[in-house]
Amino acid sequence: MRGHGCGPLLLVTGLLLGSASAVPSVPSSSCPHPNLGQRFDYVIIGGGTAGLVLANRLTENPATTVAVIEAGTFPEEVHGNWTQVPMYAGNFYNTMDPMMWPFSTTPQSGLLNQSRPYFRPKAFGGCSDINSMAYGHSSVGAHQMFADAVGDNSFLYDNMLEFYARTMNFTPPDNQERFANATPMYDPNDTSEGGGLAVTYPAYAQSWGTWLSVAWQAIGIEKVNAFINGNLLGHSFHMNTVNHTTGFRSSSEAAYLRPVVGRRNLALFNNTMAQRIVFNGNKEAIGVQVGANCIISARKEVLLSAGVFQSPQMLMVSGVGPKALLQSLDIPVIADRPGVGQNLREHIVIYISHQVNMITGSELEDPAYLGQAISDFNNYARGPLASVGGDQMAMEKIPAELRVNFSTVTNQALDKLPADWPEIAYAFVPSAIPSSFVNSSVPPVPGGNYATTVAVLFAPQSVGNVSIASSSNSDPPLINPAMFTHPSDVDVMLAGFKRVRQALASSVIGPALIGPETVPGVQVQTDEQILDFLRGYIQPFQHAFSSNKMGKADDPLAVVDSRGRVFGVKKLRVIDSSSFPFLPPGPAPQIQVCKCGRADVGIVC
Repeated sequence: MRGHGCGPLLLVTGLLLGSASAVPSVPSSSCPHPNLGQRFDYVIIGGGTAGLVLANRLTENPATTVAVIEAGTFPEEVHGNWTQVPMYAGNFYNTMDPMMWPFSTTPQSGLLNQSRPYFRPKAFGGCSDINSMAYGHSSVGAHQMFADAVGDNSFLYDNMLEFYARTMNFTPPDNQERFANATPMYDPNDTSEGGGLAVTYPAYAQSWGTWLSVAWQAIGIEKVNAFINGNLLGHSFHMNTVNHTTGFRSSSEAAYLRPVVGRRNLALFNNTMAQRIVFNGNKEAIGVQVGANCIISARKEVLLSAGVFQSPQMLMVSGVGPKALLQSLDIPVIADRPGVGQNLREHIVIYISHQVNMITGSELEDPAYLGQAISDFNNYARGPLASVGGDQMAMEKIPAELRVNFSTVTNQALDKLPADWPEIAYAFVPSAIPSSFVNSSVPPVPGGNYATTVAVLFAPQSVGNVSIASSSNSDPPLINPAMFTHPSDVDVMLAGFKRVRQALASSVIGPALIGPETVPGVQVQTDEQILDFLRGYIQPFQHAFSSNKMGKADDPLAVVDSRGRVFGVKKLRVIDSSSFPFLPPGPAPQIQVCKCGRADVGIVC
């Protein structure tokens, strides 16, 4: 489930502790590169989650030269160990942070014309530096729909298992470090060793997750094995991309770049902003302009991995996109591709908070407790800082009793989903939600412990877009996810909100709660009151995708084919989450575009 997106982030503030592991001694690169010049076999735009995997695989062949252009640098140079300590993920909930792009959405008509911040990191590792580290597979049915949408059966679940395996280096958990009722369930036969990402269960589980496990069972959501077997319905503790020995996050920077940073055929252009893709008269991508006067040339291909917003932006400022828009901005049109920037979808979330009768992440506000947590993590790689917190997740189809008022439009949309694809998911945050996100009807109790349960729209039907307002790639893209504008999203989120309340009203969880609901509060009861709350406080899940959708050649809105090759030009691929096909969202293969090992692709991942 790490295939795309940054979210969710946790709203827990941590302090810097200890020292980060040594940052590779690589100077900020100039153009040309001091060792390898400025002509390479492959040029990768964006050193994020996907870009670094590809850089690693391509440079396994010492005769292949690769350049990675990254606007940021090593995250440890900016924030020490913030990207290594799992619980510190919440520190990045700030678009003013020097490691974050200053992005926000356009005013959202479905959310009372409010804008929302959108959190995207600018660093090697990209979203894998700050996300919640959940690891899993997509569903069998979603893979079938994926394959049908793009006309390529290599995307079927059974055909993708070898690539899932190549991402996983699994280590069994130390169950003695977790609560007895937080013992994870998984089939060892579904795991693999030797892959790129360190995967395990963290050496700490929040108590609130164990209570929710019982509550989900009480309302009919069955406990299942970890989500690495093609099933996504039920509830389970999540595997995390965490190094079992150190407790550190296993990001693409840690797992795929650091081990190979010394390869002589790999050039890192960090702190370097890509301006545009350069094409020759045959519409072949031949390089990338950086700065005012330098072009980093590609002999074979340019690989675009700038993310769901900046990949379509890069295409458009380079002349690949909707003709009318490009002409209005005086951008020479290389290829008229009306689908660039279109088809954007996003998961959305809403929060319900309570004061609880247990220790949660709220306790980290106590200096003595935090000090002990730092000591436990530094010395033993365990304790509250060893887990991001929200590792208990439930997913389901909305049950029949809450579907009776679904509109015809909603039912038609949901009927198109695979039978094994969830409509709604539930997770948690081990703390209260800050007032900047949700106004609480009950003032917080000083020193109190709080926990938040989250409903996540897992099958969004609202369709937005990414656009540009200028010909400069340095100006922010215009991000419009069109959140909460489709009737299906309204119906499902209303039902999901009620399901969370059903779980929290069950007798089995009563002893864990103190007092009434704090967010939104018991005064929100009727459907209209709940919808008002949703419109006012829904947030993006930081999981946008499909802004350069993958599809068949006869689809006028398709941007790339099933190998990630951009229609209308040559020697250019999009390899990130923007290239997902326009279909039910959610987890996707870690290596979903380049089709590793396929001889006809020309790229071996």
